[in-house]
Amino acid sequence: MLDADVMKISGTLDTPVNKLYMLSSNYKPRKKRLGSTYEKYHTVVIHHGREHKNRKLSVPNTFLKMVQRRILERYLYQLKVSEYSTAYCKGKSLLDNASPHVGKECVLKLDISHFFDSINDDMVYLVLKRLGLSVPATALLTHLCTYRSKLPQGAPASPYIANLVMKQFDEKLGRWCSEHNITYTRYCDDMTFSGQKSAIRESRIINRVRSMLYRMGFTLNEKKTVFISSSQQQRITGIVVNKKPALSRDQKRTLRQELYYCQKYGADESIKRRKLDIAPDKYLHSLLGRIAFALQVEPDNKEMQTCFDAIKELL
Repeated sequence: MLDADVMKISGTLDTPVNKLYMLSSNYKPRKKRLGSTYEKYHTVVIHHGREHKNRKLSVPNTFLKMVQRRILERYLYQLKVSEYSTAYCKGKSLLDNASPHVGKECVLKLDISHFFDSINDDMVYLVLKRLGLSVPATALLTHLCTYRSKLPQGAPASPYIANLVMKQFDEKLGRWCSEHNITYTRYCDDMTFSGQKSAIRESRIINRVRSMLYRMGFTLNEKKTVFISSSQQQRITGIVVNKKPALSRDQKRTLRQELYYCQKYGADESIKRRKLDIAPDKYLHSLLGRIAFALQVEPDNKEMQTCFDAIKELL
């Protein structure tokens, strides 16, 4: 007889129980047939990220992606993340991550190594236990959201689950930082601390964070530790925070140049100049989105508003 909570999950997700088990990472077919395992429900995609570094994303197929989105909307959003987490949260953005650090004497940036790959299915199970479902139902949701016993980077539910995994860490570290007059936010694997230089240095915060991460099963990426004083450009998740939230001069210059080439020579020529592999309409929409972000950071920037209107006209 099927568990009552498993049946409830089936109804909530509008997906038959047998289909859910078939999609789950724990699924083992009775007869071994080529391509009949859970492997076929994921595709490995090479993503060219910042600094030209490649990342492997395990992207679920259309059906599993739909089920994971329903899990996210109908179950995971019932669980709240910490106030210090600013990535992948409704109503929060890069600006929310950067704004608390505006005008601080110094900024410390730390990075978590292999963030998603370090989150295993046991950690995901402990998070999903907070939903109060039975063991079989919690295990089923866990297996629907993990791949090869890890949290797959590239799946719809993964970012929010990662935030839930980090909730206790964020809250404990956030309270400690408040006691030491240090401001803390986290955007995915990027942790930012700001305050008086003396407070940052005397608190030995790097050792504390390293120790807290180690106890959870994470490691600190020592190569990405950055200490920035107010005499330097303090840039957090792409936003300059020395005096007020702003884009860097280089970012604005790049946007101006791209708009100039689009207006004078057309989107195709701008794409060739930047050596991009993208359709012209997608490129223009991407450029429009970047200018919209610039206006979100600097809403009174008349030049960016003019750029925004010009790209809309081209579209």
